[in-house]
Amino acid sequence: MRPLSHLFASALRSHNSPGFSPPRGSLGSSSFVRFRRNPHLLPFWGLSLLMMGLAVPLFVLSGADPSLAGCDESFYAQMARELLRGGHWLGPTFLGEPFFEKPPLLTWSVALSFALYGVNEWAARLPGILAALLSIPLVGWIGWFFLPMRAAFLGMAVLPLCYLWVQQGRLVGQDVPLTFLELLGILGLVNGIRGHRVWFWLTGVAFGLGLLMKSAMILLPGAALIPYLVQQRRRWMGSAPFWLALGLGLGIFGLWLGPAMQVYGPQVLTTLVGKVWDLGQEPFHADATGWYYFWHIPVHGFPWTVLALVGGFLLVRQQPGSTLLIWSFPLLLLLLLQLYPTKTPYYTVQLYPWLALLAGVALDQALAMRGRVSGAEHLKPRLAQVLSWGLAAVGLLLLGLGVAVRLGVDGLELLQPHAWPLVVMGVLYLLLPGICSWWRVLRCAGELWVGILLLVGILAMITIVLRPDFGNFSPAFAQMDWNQMLPPSVRAIRTESSTEAGETVVDIGRSGLPDVCQAQAIAFYTPHPGRWVDDQALQRGEYGDYLWVSPVQAEQVEIRDLGLQPLAAVEGWQLVRRLDPLLEQGSGEPL
Repeated sequence: MRPLSHLFASALRSHNSPGFSPPRGSLGSSSFVRFRRNPHLLPFWGLSLLMMGLAVPLFVLSGADPSLAGCDESFYAQMARELLRGGHWLGPTFLGEPFFEKPPLLTWSVALSFALYGVNEWAARLPGILAALLSIPLVGWIGWFFLPMRAAFLGMAVLPLCYLWVQQGRLVGQDVPLTFLELLGILGLVNGIRGHRVWFWLTGVAFGLGLLMKSAMILLPGAALIPYLVQQRRRWMGSAPFWLALGLGLGIFGLWLGPAMQVYGPQVLTTLVGKVWDLGQEPFHADATGWYYFWHIPVHGFPWTVLALVGGFLLVRQQPGSTLLIWSFPLLLLLLLQLYPTKTPYYTVQLYPWLALLAGVALDQALAMRGRVSGAEHLKPRLAQVLSWGLAAVGLLLLGLGVAVRLGVDGLELLQPHAWPLVVMGVLYLLLPGICSWWRVLRCAGELWVGILLLVGILAMITIVLRPDFGNFSPAFAQMDWNQMLPPSVRAIRTESSTEAGETVVDIGRSGLPDVCQAQAIAFYTPHPGRWVDDQALQRGEYGDYLWVSPVQAEQVEIRDLGLQPLAAVEGWQLVRRLDPLLEQGSGEPL
């Protein structure tokens, strides 16, 4: 294979318009190439919406009532709840403290969802779920300009079968909505470059909303677009709508930043920039080493990440110029993420739509695995054989694991609900080498091969999302019974720790980083949380009449020595109240 620098150079010299179908050949062998000219097939956009609808169960099925995770999920959900109560749209707060380390778009969207559907876990996660689902047709529409129709369609089918995409899409977080905005902006960019200049405005809007979602993180995909922009420079550099659209995006961000700085001062900008700078100077997650992405992405995207490598190889080998965006964007984005000191699993979410498209290319070629092939196309059955035997080895491991679980081998209790799915997936993978060996005889060999991969992916994802612990991070906090922890006689007493409506306010204890995640979760699941109470404030008695004492704080102090009466205990957290003659008229026994 040619060096990567030569591939980029040859691709950048290509002046093929992205609107034309790929050249005839192995990549053009898909029967969907003439999709738009076939009046007997549904329009491609219709199929893309159908695919999105079919993916809905993976984002709504659940094996138990959901509960929010401590870090991030509960944090943004609580800020959204405070926003609805206090109306601080310019400066969302957490326990009364303004938060400017991240822009407010996610908090706004969760607050809107709360306003429509009430304060609950599903409403909190709805913006992420919608973003994950709407990204599916966007992937297909982008692929439609550069790939055979069947490859683009298969890319849409693969995306909701990627574990990390579904897992992150069902959480309250910024990265899946950010990825949706990136795809929306790229779709507008591609259409604008193809001559429909009005689409540049969509790119500008997506750019502005991306800044409002996660500030400078939107610049990474912008940098990953550089090869494609250089290739198509004649189509956008002299276009006034393109530059005006970028100005519109900056203006959208400025509509929040300007008024926020007028109200809260320069700390808005300094905090925002400071957070990005801190993340870029040293790793935020110490356990994420330099090799983190090289094992995390293949494992959490298997087998589609392996097929994506094959699809990328085929594109670079056969049509590097006309498909430049599809293979260069994820390659450069991965490089940029690798160079960034802070490495987290959710940063890689931005790669998965492109990995799905590349996997769709490989699956499209597998569907052509029938009849006589020769010359350059002889590579396809050879690759299929290698992939088949590799997946069969994985299948053997899955089969053995499933049998071991069924036999009750110690240490595998967590996999008990997955015993039969593991056996079935293992058997299906073991069929792949046989199908590949009979590709000259079986006219449907390609369909069987691809069908097995998709079937295993569907079975695996359904099994995962139906686990009782999937998306259920804080069940003990979510199931707290406040009628027992705060009896009516106690809750009816009006104190300085009561709201205007008479509801009891409970402050939240926290002893630094060790308990911050649980502290955020218990704050969301407390109906009226008050303020942070750190170790020093606890010692000085700077809290209201009711307080959650964290497990770390409980080890450092004797609660009764501080004049506090325990009322309940949940996951090591103790709900306490001040010992006061007025409050002692109520009752409350430790649970």
